[in-house]
Amino acid sequence: MYYIDTSVLFVYTLGKNMEKERHKYVLNFFNNIDSGKYKACESFYALHEILIIAFQNAPNFELGAHYAKEALLEILKTNVYVLPLLDRDERIIHAQKFSDLRDSSDIPHAISAYVYEAKAIVAYDDHFKDISNIIPYMKPEEIE
Repeated sequence: MYYIDTSVLFVYTLGKNMEKERHKYVLNFFNNIDSGKYKACESFYALHEILIIAFQNAPNFELGAHYAKEALLEILKTNVYVLPLLDRDERIIHAQKFSDLRDSSDIPHAISAYVYEAKAIVAYDDHFKDISNIIPYMKPEEIE
């Protein structure tokens, strides 16, 4: 099972018109998930981050709410599993393993991927390379 980071969910939903080249790869990846070729998961953290991105980039609250809802629905219609928030003990036990991540907001993603035994983190955030000795990092276009 692959763990899908927010950066890929963004390209799949809110960023598809801005990231046209990447969107082709992401769409192919999601089509393979929906067909059953791959299994994939994302965390509730990622869904929340998509919501935040929609609101931060909309000109007003109403459009932000609309964009957020559309993006979440688009994600939830796929065959991607949604993982729950980590409990306190899991965060404490595993946080040190991922202290090499330059962006501390990605630590919950890394822990979720680790706890649920993902074969790789699929992302467009290159800093996941810093923990590739623990969990491999791949871009959607690198998955065969």
